[in-house]
Amino acid sequence: MKLDDFSINTWKVFWSIANGVIIQEKKQVLDDITIGLYLGKHPKLKEKYEEYGGYTTIENAKTYVKEENIDGYIQELKKWNTVIKLLKMKFPVANRLKDFVDMKVEDIYNEYEGIINHIFVNADSDVECHNLCENINKLIDKLDAGENVGMPLYNSPILNKEIGGNLDGNITLLGALSGEGKTTITFEWIVPQIIKYDEKLAIIINEQDVYDWRKQLIIWVANNIFKADFSKYRLRDGKFSQEEKELLKKCANWIEEKKDNKNITIIPLQRYKVNTVIKIIKKYASLGCKYFILDTFKLNTDIKTDSWLEMMYDSVKIYDVIKPSCKNVFMWMTYQLSISNTKTRYYTNDCIGKSKGIIEVASTNVMIRRPFDDEYEGGKRELTCYRLEGKQGKTRIPFKLKKDKYYTIIFIPKNRFGATGEFQIIAEHNLSKNTYTEIGICNVTQDF
Repeated sequence: MKLDDFSINTWKVFWSIANGVIIQEKKQVLDDITIGLYLGKHPKLKEKYEEYGGYTTIENAKTYVKEENIDGYIQELKKWNTVIKLLKMKFPVANRLKDFVDMKVEDIYNEYEGIINHIFVNADSDVECHNLCENINKLIDKLDAGENVGMPLYNSPILNKEIGGNLDGNITLLGALSGEGKTTITFEWIVPQIIKYDEKLAIIINEQDVYDWRKQLIIWVANNIFKADFSKYRLRDGKFSQEEKELLKKCANWIEEKKDNKNITIIPLQRYKVNTVIKIIKKYASLGCKYFILDTFKLNTDIKTDSWLEMMYDSVKIYDVIKPSCKNVFMWMTYQLSISNTKTRYYTNDCIGKSKGIIEVASTNVMIRRPFDDEYEGGKRELTCYRLEGKQGKTRIPFKLKKDKYYTIIFIPKNRFGATGEFQIIAEHNLSKNTYTEIGICNVTQDF
């Protein structure tokens, strides 16, 4: 909960005191003595505390507040905050307040969304018929202009050629085991291009926070824009040298110059719910945002069972919002493979397991992993890789993976726009420095 969740000043004061005692002072109790000691340092808070009844108010609250009902209280608070916002925006809800008492916030949202849909349905539901065999020349002109190619991924010529970049109205999935770099490679592939092409991107996150993504950006700028040799552990450890401070200052200035463009918005979710994701997509798409990232796609927080069917339904809900006939935006979603694939060499859609129904609505499914030790040069199952050179990459120059370098192998188990599983892409990929460059292809031996 946040201070802004409260609309009455009495409870803003009491929340601020409790937050100060528990979070700042790291105390474990909220008794009269502990609060008194804390307020001794905060005379203005103390004045308001006494004005609002002091500890007697807390004692009185105990008689009607039950600890086991706290989740319900918070949901009610957020519901009425939402209603207050509707009233402030002059929505016609004043005559419905009694009805809202017995409704959840989701019920209120669904009701008003249904009303809006009903009002606009006639403007939205015209049925059009088309002759399949006409306007072919116009279609060819559109294709010639590149309208069937989305924004390209960064430093990924082979992958871009195969999947056509990030195309509006489509979903791309990215799967990997935990710790293999899903978030990092998502950042490296998409964020630099958003800045370069001056597009709008909304990033919905539920496992990391905004500071993690800002650190990713600093490291990327340091190593890719200023060609430094700066690792994530240095950013973590602090105590920078003068040279490092100067580098980081240059990175900060480069980044800050972009802030007024408001290209990239980070939305952390405290509780992951697909309906919340859909609301965010609708909101930002209406504001002109064309690109979305969901890191990570998983079961709703309030789903108690490991329901693969629920995830499939959720993926359909998301597609119904982003598809060409609705918001027509691009959606990139990461997901985690189960630990049962730890020893799997050749990734296919079957690696998703029971939840592989999520790929039905995706145009592209990409999977990544790091090479196994025996796939490097000299190993029992060393990979023979090929650099693609010459016209259209038809000349193939073989090479082996070197143990002193870092690589990522990219699989494409599903692809509506090009090759599927014909080869794997090899990239030099340093997760510590956020540097990524495709260097060729290979053929990973399938598991038997």
